[in-house]
Amino acid sequence: MTACAYRSLEPVLRQRVAELRERREHDAVFVDVARRIASRRIGRAVGGGVGVAIAVAAFAIGLVAFFRRGELVHPDLRTSTELLYLAWPVALVAGALSRLLARPLLALGGRVTMSGNPSIDLARLESADPLREVCDVAMSWERRSAALPMAALSLLAPLSIHGIVWFALARPETADSGMDDFGTWIAVSVILVGHAHLALLVCAVRWACRLRSVETGMLWVGVGRAWGTALLVSGGIACLPGVVLLAIPPILVLVTGLAFVPLMYHWTARTIERERRALEAT
Repeated sequence: MTACAYRSLEPVLRQRVAELRERREHDAVFVDVARRIASRRIGRAVGGGVGVAIAVAAFAIGLVAFFRRGELVHPDLRTSTELLYLAWPVALVAGALSRLLARPLLALGGRVTMSGNPSIDLARLESADPLREVCDVAMSWERRSAALPMAALSLLAPLSIHGIVWFALARPETADSGMDDFGTWIAVSVILVGHAHLALLVCAVRWACRLRSVETGMLWVGVGRAWGTALLVSGGIACLPGVVLLAIPPILVLVTGLAFVPLMYHWTARTIERERRALEAT
Protein backbone atom coordinates (compact mmCIF):
# COMPACT_ATOMS: atom_id res chain seq x y z
CA MET A 1 0.00 0.00 0.00
CA THR A 2 2.81 2.36 0.91
CA ALA A 3 4.77 1.39 -2.22
CA CYS A 4 1.70 2.15 -4.39
CA ALA A 5 1.23 5.50 -2.72
CA TYR A 6 4.90 6.34 -3.31
CA ARG A 7 4.71 5.34 -7.00
CA SER A 8 1.60 7.48 -7.53
CA LEU A 9 3.31 10.44 -5.83
CA GLU A 10 6.62 10.17 -7.71
CA PRO A 11 5.36 11.69 -11.00
CA VAL A 12 3.99 14.65 -9.06
CA LEU A 13 7.32 15.13 -7.34
CA ARG A 14 9.19 14.92 -10.63
CA GLN A 15 6.85 17.45 -12.17
CA ARG A 16 7.41 19.82 -9.27
CA VAL A 17 11.20 19.37 -9.55
CA ALA A 18 11.01 20.14 -13.28
CA GLU A 19 9.01 23.31 -12.59
CA LEU A 20 11.49 24.53 -9.98
CA ARG A 21 14.45 23.81 -12.24
CA GLU A 22 12.77 25.71 -15.06
CA ARG A 23 12.23 28.63 -12.70
CA ARG A 24 15.92 28.52 -11.70
CA GLU A 25 16.91 28.66 -15.37
CA HIS A 26 14.59 31.63 -15.91
CA ASP A 27 16.10 33.41 -12.88
CA ALA A 28 19.68 32.73 -14.00
CA VAL A 29 19.97 36.07 -15.81
CA PHE A 30 18.71 38.00 -12.78
CA VAL A 31 20.99 36.02 -10.46
CA ASP A 32 23.95 36.98 -12.63
CA VAL A 33 22.98 40.66 -12.44
CA ALA A 34 22.69 40.50 -8.65
CA ARG A 35 26.04 38.71 -8.39
CA ARG A 36 27.74 41.41 -10.44
CA ILE A 37 26.30 44.10 -8.18
CA ALA A 38 27.26 42.19 -5.03
CA SER A 39 30.81 41.64 -6.29
CA ARG A 40 31.16 45.31 -7.24
CA ARG A 41 30.02 46.35 -3.78
CA ILE A 42 32.41 43.94 -2.11
CA GLY A 43 35.24 45.26 -4.28
CA ARG A 44 34.46 48.89 -3.44
CA ALA A 45 34.26 48.11 0.27
CA VAL A 46 37.58 46.24 0.30
CA GLY A 47 39.30 48.90 -1.82
CA GLY A 48 37.97 51.65 0.43
CA GLY A 49 39.09 49.82 3.55
CA VAL A 50 42.59 49.35 2.14
CA GLY A 51 42.72 53.04 1.21
CA VAL A 52 41.75 54.07 4.74
CA ALA A 53 44.39 51.77 6.27
CA ILE A 54 47.20 53.08 4.06
CA ALA A 55 46.15 56.71 4.61
CA VAL A 56 46.26 56.23 8.39
CA ALA A 57 49.69 54.59 8.07
CA ALA A 58 50.99 57.47 5.91
CA PHE A 59 49.77 60.07 8.39
CA ALA A 60 51.13 58.18 11.40
CA ILE A 61 54.56 57.67 9.82
CA GLY A 62 54.71 61.33 8.82
CA LEU A 63 53.85 62.50 12.33
CA VAL A 64 56.35 60.19 14.03
CA ALA A 65 59.09 61.20 11.59
CA PHE A 66 58.31 64.89 12.00
CA PHE A 67 58.70 64.79 15.76
CA ARG A 68 61.57 62.31 15.91
CA ARG A 69 64.63 63.95 17.42
CA GLY A 70 63.39 67.36 16.30
CA GLU A 71 64.32 66.69 12.67
CA LEU A 72 62.37 68.54 9.99
CA VAL A 73 63.68 66.26 7.25
CA HIS A 74 63.76 62.54 7.93
CA PRO A 75 63.76 59.48 5.61
CA ASP A 76 60.35 58.42 6.91
CA LEU A 77 58.86 61.67 5.61
CA ARG A 78 59.58 60.37 2.10
CA THR A 79 57.87 57.12 3.07
CA SER A 80 54.80 59.08 4.09
CA THR A 81 54.63 60.72 0.66
CA GLU A 82 55.17 57.40 -1.11
CA LEU A 83 52.42 55.72 0.90
CA LEU A 84 50.00 58.53 0.12
CA TYR A 85 50.38 58.00 -3.61
CA LEU A 86 50.71 54.22 -3.44
CA ALA A 87 47.36 54.10 -1.63
CA TRP A 88 45.47 54.85 -4.85
CA PRO A 89 46.77 51.99 -7.06
CA VAL A 90 46.94 49.54 -4.14
CA ALA A 91 43.33 50.27 -3.16
CA LEU A 92 42.18 49.95 -6.79
CA VAL A 93 44.02 46.64 -7.25
CA ALA A 94 42.68 45.29 -3.93
CA GLY A 95 39.16 46.27 -4.94
CA ALA A 96 39.50 44.72 -8.40
CA LEU A 97 40.90 41.45 -7.02
CA SER A 98 38.16 41.26 -4.38
CA ARG A 99 35.55 41.80 -7.06
CA LEU A 100 37.03 39.05 -9.25
CA LEU A 101 37.24 36.60 -6.35
CA ALA A 102 33.75 37.40 -5.09
CA ARG A 103 31.99 36.35 -8.32
CA PRO A 104 32.94 32.64 -8.24
CA LEU A 105 32.48 32.48 -4.46
CA LEU A 106 28.98 33.90 -4.76
CA ALA A 107 28.23 31.41 -7.52
CA LEU A 108 29.09 28.50 -5.20
CA GLY A 109 26.28 29.45 -2.85
CA GLY A 110 23.60 29.10 -5.52
CA ARG A 111 24.43 25.59 -6.74
CA VAL A 112 21.98 22.77 -6.09
CA THR A 113 23.22 19.22 -6.75
CA MET A 114 20.63 16.84 -8.15
CA SER A 115 20.60 13.33 -6.67
CA GLY A 116 18.05 11.71 -9.00
CA ASN A 117 15.70 11.08 -6.09
CA PRO A 118 12.69 13.38 -6.67
CA SER A 119 11.84 13.81 -3.00
CA ILE A 120 15.43 14.74 -2.08
CA ASP A 121 15.83 17.00 -5.12
CA LEU A 122 12.55 18.77 -4.36
CA ALA A 123 13.63 19.42 -0.78
CA ARG A 124 16.96 20.83 -1.96
CA LEU A 125 15.38 23.09 -4.57
CA GLU A 126 12.72 24.39 -2.19
CA SER A 127 15.29 25.15 0.52
CA ALA A 128 17.46 27.22 -1.82
CA ASP A 129 16.59 30.48 -3.54
CA PRO A 130 19.76 31.71 -5.32
CA LEU A 131 18.16 34.97 -6.48
CA ARG A 132 16.93 35.95 -3.02
CA GLU A 133 20.19 34.89 -1.39
CA VAL A 134 22.46 36.88 -3.72
CA CYS A 135 20.16 39.92 -3.51
CA ASP A 136 20.43 39.76 0.28
CA VAL A 137 24.22 39.63 0.00
CA ALA A 138 24.23 42.63 -2.34
CA MET A 139 22.02 44.66 0.00
CA SER A 140 24.07 43.68 3.05
CA TRP A 141 27.16 45.23 1.43
CA GLU A 142 25.48 48.49 0.43
CA ARG A 143 26.52 50.52 3.49
CA ARG A 144 30.14 49.40 3.40
CA SER A 145 30.40 49.87 -0.37
CA ALA A 146 29.32 53.50 0.03
CA ALA A 147 30.89 54.45 3.36
CA LEU A 148 34.40 52.95 3.03
CA PRO A 149 35.28 54.53 -0.35
CA MET A 150 34.01 57.89 0.92
CA ALA A 151 36.13 57.49 4.06
CA ALA A 152 39.19 56.71 1.95
CA LEU A 153 38.58 59.69 -0.33
CA SER A 154 38.09 61.99 2.66
CA LEU A 155 41.56 61.07 3.91
CA LEU A 156 43.49 60.65 0.66
CA ALA A 157 42.04 63.18 -1.76
CA PRO A 158 42.89 66.48 0.02
CA LEU A 159 46.61 65.82 0.43
CA SER A 160 46.82 64.10 -2.96
CA ILE A 161 45.44 67.27 -4.56
CA HIS A 162 47.97 69.32 -2.59
CA GLY A 163 50.70 66.99 -3.80
CA ILE A 164 49.72 67.40 -7.45
CA VAL A 165 49.96 71.17 -7.08
CA TRP A 166 53.17 70.86 -5.04
CA PHE A 167 55.07 68.77 -7.59
CA ALA A 168 53.62 70.68 -10.55
CA LEU A 169 55.14 73.88 -9.17
CA ALA A 170 58.40 72.29 -8.00
CA ARG A 171 61.53 72.92 -10.01
CA PRO A 172 63.03 69.80 -11.71
CA GLU A 173 66.27 70.06 -9.73
CA THR A 174 64.35 69.97 -6.43
CA ALA A 175 62.07 67.09 -7.36
CA ASP A 176 64.00 64.56 -5.26
CA SER A 177 64.03 66.67 -2.10
CA GLY A 178 60.39 67.52 -2.78
CA MET A 179 59.40 64.02 -1.61
CA ASP A 180 60.80 64.79 1.84
CA ASP A 181 59.46 68.33 1.81
CA PHE A 182 55.98 67.14 0.94
CA GLY A 183 56.22 64.54 3.70
CA THR A 184 56.76 67.46 6.06
CA TRP A 185 53.69 69.14 4.58
CA ILE A 186 51.67 65.96 5.24
CA ALA A 187 52.74 65.95 8.89
CA VAL A 188 52.04 69.68 9.32
CA SER A 189 48.64 69.30 7.64
CA VAL A 190 47.70 66.45 9.96
CA ILE A 191 48.69 68.58 12.96
CA LEU A 192 46.86 71.73 11.81
CA VAL A 193 43.79 70.38 9.98
CA GLY A 194 43.78 66.66 10.73
CA HIS A 195 40.63 67.20 12.81
CA ALA A 196 38.99 68.77 9.72
CA HIS A 197 39.81 65.63 7.71
CA LEU A 198 38.19 63.53 10.43
CA ALA A 199 35.13 65.80 10.46
CA LEU A 200 34.70 65.35 6.72
CA LEU A 201 35.14 61.58 7.11
CA VAL A 202 32.49 61.41 9.84
CA CYS A 203 30.02 63.52 7.85
CA ALA A 204 30.56 61.44 4.70
CA VAL A 205 30.31 58.07 6.47
CA ARG A 206 27.18 59.06 8.41
CA TRP A 207 25.49 60.22 5.21
CA ALA A 208 26.53 57.05 3.34
CA CYS A 209 25.23 54.80 6.13
CA ARG A 210 21.89 56.61 6.21
CA LEU A 211 21.34 55.88 2.50
CA ARG A 212 20.34 52.31 3.36
CA SER A 213 17.13 53.58 4.95
CA VAL A 214 16.31 55.99 2.10
CA GLU A 215 13.95 54.95 -0.67
CA THR A 216 15.55 54.60 -4.10
CA GLY A 217 13.56 57.46 -5.59
CA MET A 218 14.65 59.78 -2.77
CA LEU A 219 18.40 59.13 -2.89
CA TRP A 220 19.13 62.42 -4.65
CA VAL A 221 17.06 64.49 -2.25
CA GLY A 222 19.34 66.58 -0.07
CA VAL A 223 22.63 65.51 -1.68
CA GLY A 224 23.67 69.14 -2.22
CA ARG A 225 22.77 70.03 1.34
CA ALA A 226 24.72 67.02 2.61
CA TRP A 227 28.00 67.82 0.87
CA GLY A 228 27.57 71.53 1.63
CA THR A 229 27.14 70.75 5.32
CA ALA A 230 30.18 68.48 5.30
CA LEU A 231 32.30 71.24 3.75
CA LEU A 232 31.06 73.88 6.18
CA VAL A 233 31.62 71.64 9.19
CA SER A 234 35.13 70.76 8.01
CA GLY A 235 35.99 74.39 7.27
CA GLY A 236 34.52 75.53 10.57
CA ILE A 237 36.50 72.99 12.57
CA ALA A 238 39.65 73.99 10.67
CA CYS A 239 39.23 77.49 12.16
CA LEU A 240 40.90 76.05 15.25
CA PRO A 241 43.74 76.95 15.06
CA GLY A 242 43.11 78.41 11.60
CA VAL A 243 41.94 81.79 12.89
CA VAL A 244 45.28 82.26 14.63
CA LEU A 245 47.08 81.48 11.34
CA LEU A 246 45.39 84.23 9.28
CA ALA A 247 42.48 81.88 8.42
CA ILE A 248 44.66 80.06 5.87
CA PRO A 249 43.82 76.49 7.05
CA PRO A 250 40.01 76.85 6.81
CA ILE A 251 40.26 78.56 3.41
CA LEU A 252 42.58 75.80 2.18
CA VAL A 253 40.19 73.14 3.50
CA LEU A 254 37.21 74.71 1.73
CA VAL A 255 39.01 75.24 -1.59
CA THR A 256 40.41 71.71 -1.56
CA GLY A 257 37.07 70.24 -0.56
CA LEU A 258 35.25 71.92 -3.42
CA ALA A 259 37.55 70.06 -5.82
CA PHE A 260 36.25 66.61 -4.83
CA VAL A 261 33.56 66.57 -2.12
CA PRO A 262 30.54 67.39 -4.37
CA LEU A 263 31.71 64.81 -6.91
CA MET A 264 32.20 62.21 -4.17
CA TYR A 265 28.66 62.63 -2.87
CA HIS A 266 27.04 62.70 -6.30
CA TRP A 267 29.01 59.67 -7.50
CA THR A 268 27.95 57.68 -4.43
CA ALA A 269 24.26 58.58 -4.80
CA ARG A 270 24.33 57.81 -8.53
CA THR A 271 26.05 54.44 -8.03
CA ILE A 272 23.73 53.28 -5.27
CA GLU A 273 20.67 54.37 -7.23
CA ARG A 274 21.79 52.56 -10.39
CA GLU A 275 22.53 49.35 -8.47
CA ARG A 276 19.26 49.48 -6.57
CA ARG A 277 17.28 49.96 -9.77
CA ALA A 278 18.96 46.88 -11.22
CA LEU A 279 18.24 44.82 -8.08
CA GLU A 280 14.63 45.94 -7.95
CA ALA A 281 14.16 44.85 -11.57
CA THR A 282 15.19 41.27 -10.75
